[in-house]
Amino acid sequence: MKKVTIKDVAKQAGVSIGTVSKVLNDKGYVSGGIYKRVTDAIQELNYQVNANARSLKASKTNKVGVIVQDISNPYMMSIAKTIEDKIRPSHYHMLVMSHNEDPDTERELLQLILEQRVDGLVLVPTSGNADMIQKVLDHKIPVVLVDRKVEGITTDYIVDDNYYGSYESIAYLHSLGHKRIGVIYGTTNSSIGKERYEGAVDALKHFGCSNEEALLVSGKFKAEDAYKATIELLFLPEPPTAIYCCNNTMTVGMLKAIQEQAWRFPEDVSIISYGDLNQWELIQPPLTLMTQPLKRIGVEAAIILKNRLTMEEPFPPKQIVIKPELLVRASCARRSEGE
Repeated sequence: MKKVTIKDVAKQAGVSIGTVSKVLNDKGYVSGGIYKRVTDAIQELNYQVNANARSLKASKTNKVGVIVQDISNPYMMSIAKTIEDKIRPSHYHMLVMSHNEDPDTERELLQLILEQRVDGLVLVPTSGNADMIQKVLDHKIPVVLVDRKVEGITTDYIVDDNYYGSYESIAYLHSLGHKRIGVIYGTTNSSIGKERYEGAVDALKHFGCSNEEALLVSGKFKAEDAYKATIELLFLPEPPTAIYCCNNTMTVGMLKAIQEQAWRFPEDVSIISYGDLNQWELIQPPLTLMTQPLKRIGVEAAIILKNRLTMEEPFPPKQIVIKPELLVRASCARRSEGE
């Protein structure tokens, strides 16, 4: 079936294409009789307005992009859901995508953001593609970075104090008498991975814990890699008495490995995870966590974005750093000197 065009509507109504455009966009004067003829023609021909074509002439598309690290990560989806709840009353629709820590995928998605002409973007970056993020900003599309910063980019961001969270996790394990502590970290090419890694390493040095290189293993922010990293730690001639895991996704792999090897926590190994409380409600014994205020992060990211979309006067970039909090529960135990 031939696609109905605006030209067909104009012919059916006996008016010019410009008059049909005025009716469609509700701009300019059109008499009541002409208006009815055009709307009748639209209904009779079942003409569908091309939203993308309309957006080329409109100042807004009412679309907001959200690009996260991993849509299977409950932490990421919790933030996305909070943003959606905040922007929907303002008649914005959300496009959610994930790059899975792949800079090439992220670059493709940023190009798609430009093509879709979104009004704003919330981005959990890989920390690469600074040039492409700048290109989005140059197109007057506000960008709010969440969870991670990108070197060389000046824009709004809201992040954890990742260094502090890691440092305090190691400090707590040391306070329980642990000196041989394994660390499962992510990727150090991103700000979050680098800061959490550095916080843990500096704490190990400060408290005189073992600095054996084999105790520091990358889980690449992926469950399967964290599983392998945990197996490496458990199979060491002298395994760690405690493990600090730097994010939720990797904790899934860590727990699987511990369970498969029939180790118990905290009896055989104490564990701390950096991440969201809600994901671990059913795990027994309850995990000790360096917790992230997900609701606050999502709400503040949404508020910053909404202000960028609605306020006519520019304002300086909002750069918010939130300190995570240690939630002490049952997955860590005190280690005596003789053990």
